[in-house]
Amino acid sequence: MHQLRVRGGVSADELAASLGITKQCVRKHLEVLERDGYVRHAAERGERGRPAHVFRLTAKAEQLFPKRYDLLAKAVLRQIGAVWGERGLNTIFCGCAVETIAGLRPQLEGLDFDARVMRLTELLSETGYEAEVERLADGSYMLTEWNCPQAEVARDYRQLCDQELIVYKELLGTEVFRESRIAGGATRCAYRVLRPQPVS
Repeated sequence: MHQLRVRGGVSADELAASLGITKQCVRKHLEVLERDGYVRHAAERGERGRPAHVFRLTAKAEQLFPKRYDLLAKAVLRQIGAVWGERGLNTIFCGCAVETIAGLRPQLEGLDFDARVMRLTELLSETGYEAEVERLADGSYMLTEWNCPQAEVARDYRQLCDQELIVYKELLGTEVFRESRIAGGATRCAYRVLRPQPVS
């Protein structure tokens, strides 16, 4: 995959030569990568002879390579803090939370409390949180996130975690308490979601 990324598009024969393995071995690897959606191929005509199958990485494959968006995010936040101070930072984080709520709320509308918790868990997993939820004996839920896509930023900016808690309270319409957070050194972010109190 590194070869494909560096060279853009390459044939199985060229890959075999550069890696020092057989063409059959390369083709087996390419078949698996193509089946899983990481590689695509197309016939391309060279200067002479039959068209050769040229293999390229897909957009899905790009997700496998390291990304350091956190470096840019932290640099931007440092500049916001330097120019507008703590108040400016809080305004930015609050605005991000409002945007998140606006984006997710329509997908939770019309659902009862239990279904909202389940659907929110699914949405979090779809965005990289590896979330799961467990209903506890008292009817509350334990929402667990095994991954934090913004952990590197959250280590320096606690406001990110604070706003995340507000997002969950708003979307679920109930009290939510954080029990642990990855950015604080835990192995998971854990949230206790209480059942809403019946309106008297």
